[in-house]
Amino acid sequence: MTPPTTPPEKRPDRHYNFGRMNMWFAISSLALLAVTLWMAFADYAQPWKRIQSEFRSLERQKLEKEAEAEKQRLNQNDLAQLKQEIQRAQAELDQHRQDLDKLEDEIKDRKTQYNIADTAWKGAKARSDAYKFQYDTALQTGDKGAAAAAAEDYEEARKAFIDAQHKKEEAQDGLDDAQRRLADKQALLTGAEKKLKDLQSGVENIETRIASLGKGVDYFLLNAPLMDFLKPSLKVEQVILPGLYQNINFTNIDRVDRCMTCHVAANRPGFLDDPNTKEVEWPEPFRSHPRIDLFVGDSSPHPYSRFGCTICHGGLDRATEFARAGHNLPLLQAHDEASKKAWEEKKGEWQRKWGWSQPQFLDYPILPANLAESGCVGCHASGVWTPKSDEQEVGRELIAHMGCYGCHNINLPGFTGLRKAGPSLLRLAGKTNPGWAYKWIEAPRNFHPTTWMPHFFNQENTTTPANLKRQQAEINGIVSYLWAKSERPVYDDVAVPMGDPAHGKQLFETVGCGGCHLLDAKAKRDDFFPLINRLHGPNLVNTGSKVSRGWLYAWIRNPKQYFPDTNMPNLRLTDQEAADITAYLLDAPNHNRAYENAALPAVDRGVRDELALGYLQNLYTMDRSRAKLAAMSEAERNVYLGEQTIAKYGCYGCHDIKGFENTKPIGTELTQEGSKPLHQLDFGHVHEVPHTRQDWVFNKLLRPRMWDEGKEAAKDYNELLKMPNFGMSQREATAVLANVMGFTKESALAPRRAGNDARTAALAEGRKLITRYNCQGCHLIEGHGRAIKSLLGDNEASLPPNLAAEGARVQGDWLFSYLHDPSRVKMRPWLTVRMPTFGFTDDQANTVISYFQAREQRSPFLSEPPAPDPRSLAVGGVVFGMLQCARCHPTAPVSAAAASGDLAPSLLMAHDRLRYDWVPLWIQDPQAWVPSTRMPNFFSRDPSGKLVSPVPFQLASPAFAAQKQQILRWFSSEAEMNAWLADADKVSTALRDHIWAISGGRQPMVPVAAPGAAVTAGGAGGR
Repeated sequence: MTPPTTPPEKRPDRHYNFGRMNMWFAISSLALLAVTLWMAFADYAQPWKRIQSEFRSLERQKLEKEAEAEKQRLNQNDLAQLKQEIQRAQAELDQHRQDLDKLEDEIKDRKTQYNIADTAWKGAKARSDAYKFQYDTALQTGDKGAAAAAAEDYEEARKAFIDAQHKKEEAQDGLDDAQRRLADKQALLTGAEKKLKDLQSGVENIETRIASLGKGVDYFLLNAPLMDFLKPSLKVEQVILPGLYQNINFTNIDRVDRCMTCHVAANRPGFLDDPNTKEVEWPEPFRSHPRIDLFVGDSSPHPYSRFGCTICHGGLDRATEFARAGHNLPLLQAHDEASKKAWEEKKGEWQRKWGWSQPQFLDYPILPANLAESGCVGCHASGVWTPKSDEQEVGRELIAHMGCYGCHNINLPGFTGLRKAGPSLLRLAGKTNPGWAYKWIEAPRNFHPTTWMPHFFNQENTTTPANLKRQQAEINGIVSYLWAKSERPVYDDVAVPMGDPAHGKQLFETVGCGGCHLLDAKAKRDDFFPLINRLHGPNLVNTGSKVSRGWLYAWIRNPKQYFPDTNMPNLRLTDQEAADITAYLLDAPNHNRAYENAALPAVDRGVRDELALGYLQNLYTMDRSRAKLAAMSEAERNVYLGEQTIAKYGCYGCHDIKGFENTKPIGTELTQEGSKPLHQLDFGHVHEVPHTRQDWVFNKLLRPRMWDEGKEAAKDYNELLKMPNFGMSQREATAVLANVMGFTKESALAPRRAGNDARTAALAEGRKLITRYNCQGCHLIEGHGRAIKSLLGDNEASLPPNLAAEGARVQGDWLFSYLHDPSRVKMRPWLTVRMPTFGFTDDQANTVISYFQAREQRSPFLSEPPAPDPRSLAVGGVVFGMLQCARCHPTAPVSAAAASGDLAPSLLMAHDRLRYDWVPLWIQDPQAWVPSTRMPNFFSRDPSGKLVSPVPFQLASPAFAAQKQQILRWFSSEAEMNAWLADADKVSTALRDHIWAISGGRQPMVPVAAPGAAVTAGGAGGR
């Protein structure tokens, strides 16, 4: 028997296990859910939301404190009294409630009557208009019968309309009367309630704001994940800034600034620390922007909505994360242990708190706070001076004084078209001796501690014995070349008159020398930061060891005879005055014995020939080079090496040197130095300096050759870095850096940059000239200057004038003549300081005039003023005496001996000097034009801001009865006179007309008319 067989197992209809598949599907679904939830949370939990939420709480706390302070400020007695008044008024109203109810009912009835009357009036008007139309139609068709009938209907309808209008007006009057009587009865209560509301409004407003900052259910709901698309209070704040762009992959992209997403209070005032305490109440990013009236504030010239933040500060405009925005650590200004430790602590805090790392691939990371003014350069470079800047403006002056543009091309308006920073060396052999020149070139600051001349030699990368010998040969060569090429004018010491040093000292300190020069052996350049225009000219200490008596005397008498393009002006000194100042500057204490008759030291000839041969081999073969060197005499070898050394160090960038008239600058162009990629800056083997653009430039300024550290042995002598050392302090280096970091590629379209017009061009050229000749050494210009104040004192009368309103004040042709020859007029005879003769060309004088007129936005020339009203001349003369103007302003010639500091400029020059359109404005408000002026303000302003004339109040005094009668003769009535004299414009114009008459104008003085005589306005007194 065959055993039964097992049926074969049924094959499944799929190749996988369904149960296992469901398990993996469930696992993957859960994983997907977890990842989705994590993504949603990660997207929601942005750091900027925590910042905004924290600021919301801090602002609420601030407002609660303000509300409490406001409540404390409220006078509790006033509150109690007002509440009692309200209670009394309410009680009185309650007592007359029946009368009030009757009045309210009466008002309702009268409103009903008025509505009925108004409806009847409208109907009557419609009927009247209809019958008038029928009457006009009948007249046009010529149907006399129809016209007569229509006329009767129209007349009847018109009478009904007039009657309806009369009833409407009566109803309106009745309603108004009832409402007025009700208002009178309620006035007591209404007034008391208004006083209370006004008193409590401050607290109520703050409490309303506090309520809006609460974190209730609506706050959490609207800001919850997946719900914050509705109307969240925590959101990205951004502004789109057309015309301000950044270049991404060679494409200009409009900026989209999001900085206020985190810096939530930047454009809101009131979130700064209390200056009376040292406690930091509002740390970043919860602070208001400094100087919010100038930056970021909605009413400032640079509102956030138009300029954003990154156009000035740098950083990635679209970033909302601290680490990606491009924040930079503070500039490491000192390398002492304490500074390094503080810097490292700040770095560690940022890394822990924000996951920060140094931005290496961002073109423009955020600038450190003390370099914020660098951002001004990009938009304000056209104006040369940056309005209201501090550090950046000082840095611009430092760059000009140090002559950085002589070696480095800086293609920006402030640094183009400038004279070379140093003196001409074309006639050096007539000024000093070779021994002095050698020691000066070797170490300028050893002779003049405040000099702008840098140290080229004996620097940190050239200190080996061999290099020291090479440098001695180079200095010797420079001196040899300069003397070989120099003209040799002769200055005779014997021809100099005998001078009085004591009188020379007095002259030096009073005529104006001290506006540009020091005479102080202990002075340090950093002592005068930021008022560096005090160092415009050289410190004259040790002058006796430098120049001959004959040269110095000739220079003081007329600087341009030695150097035609000098900045030194001519003070028009007499021969004796020049001799006295010469004697003072050459006085015995004013010598440095180490430089007295210094000799030119001998050099190692082998080292000199080695250097000369190296230069020859750059041009010729080795054999030919040796042959050329052998053919040279000793003197020729020195001169040749000097010529090559001058070319190597670029001395011609600051000095006029024969043979280098057209040689190009040797330095790297700096026009876009602030945009240079970080990888192009060679940090060498120096590891203690943070690898940022600003740290590299800053240290380059302080120690120009530090990047050769560890490379000296591997480099040939002429390959070593050769930028000279200017001996900058950290403050000076930071100020210069504030400019260099602003030398960037353009990031704003022309219409968005400041000053692309003719006015800005005029201001720029004028500012360059003012800087060149140090006009601010004596004058206040644009609020800066008067370095000479340290010698003359604080008395405003003893100082050269403030030129704040010069463009509006003086006539262009007068100023043109005055600039050419200041000696032709002595406006302030009591001043000892003299306005110098600068020897301006016509173009330069016009540049100065255009600058002042552009400042005040005035046209250069005016026609003669119109013929004055005779009353104006008469009133002007009387008011001039009433206000005692002649007590300060002479109206007759005054000798210099009789003049004193109590006087003001003579009015005899007014007609020829002043602009007639300016004088009345000056009289009305002198302090608005020149805040430091001693001119009193006779005019005041009423609460509405309208000018109030002082004359009516003066005439009301019995002391001025005679003057009143004198003026009254020119008017038909006292009322007319008072109305005329109350007009501030007419009175100030009258004073101007009188001044014009006494200062030589063609307007005759009009005789006083007889009492009662009629005077016609615009009569006698033509020009």
